[in-house]
Amino acid sequence: MDTASESPGASSRRRALVTGASSGIGAAAAAALAAGGCDVWLTYARDEQGAAATADEVRRHGAEAHVSRLDLGDAGAIERLLDEVAGRWGELNVLVNNGGVCPYTPADEISVAEWDAVLETNARGTFLALRGALPLLRAAAGDRSVVNVSSVAGELGGVATSVHYAASKAAILAITRSYARLLAAEGIRVNAVAPGPVRSGITGKLSDEAAAGLTGATPLGRFGQPHEVASAIALLASPAAGFTTGATYDVNGGVRIDG
Repeated sequence: MDTASESPGASSRRRALVTGASSGIGAAAAAALAAGGCDVWLTYARDEQGAAATADEVRRHGAEAHVSRLDLGDAGAIERLLDEVAGRWGELNVLVNNGGVCPYTPADEISVAEWDAVLETNARGTFLALRGALPLLRAAAGDRSVVNVSSVAGELGGVATSVHYAASKAAILAITRSYARLLAAEGIRVNAVAPGPVRSGITGKLSDEAAAGLTGATPLGRFGQPHEVASAIALLASPAAGFTTGATYDVNGGVRIDG
């Protein structure tokens, strides 16, 4: 599923790694980054066909595309992926931590095993991918950027979503702010986007009643589209946002408005 092999450092295009890119926000982000001049390495957890379709869209923008299966709950798998990226590219300009899980389980029914699985995949997976990618980001010239995909649930708490999902997304915001401080002196920027209700495989699991309730609670009166979040990701990942780090970009239709 890869394009032709290329030696590290040979490309004049920027290089981006996007996790969870077989559909939804991740797929839209991969396409937006490709349109903006990035080669893209994308990962998927289960939907190989969706990942292949995303890679085709990336290539339609004239970009190089690579596809790898990744279980973000498996620390060894994250390390192996980054070793593979290092061997092929040797550097990264952009890391988008988008992959994650969102079970809709009532709080009093969440088992210890499910709690751990959600936090390990969403929060620990983001941390390990970011920390593990640092040598690749440090090896790249010019603007380097990490964009972590959180959620309005991480800011307000779970409403339609579950407690463990909200907790994991709040942790991602703390990881973002911590690494923004740690890496600022090196010129590596770390920001987050916090989507509200967006059409995706995750929100597709909602009942009609729950989806209608979310729509009614959104001031703009609709669900967002993946490309609307991807536009924010692409902006934060680009040199155009070169003075922005430690920020959370809300893309939520007005669900959360700070005064």
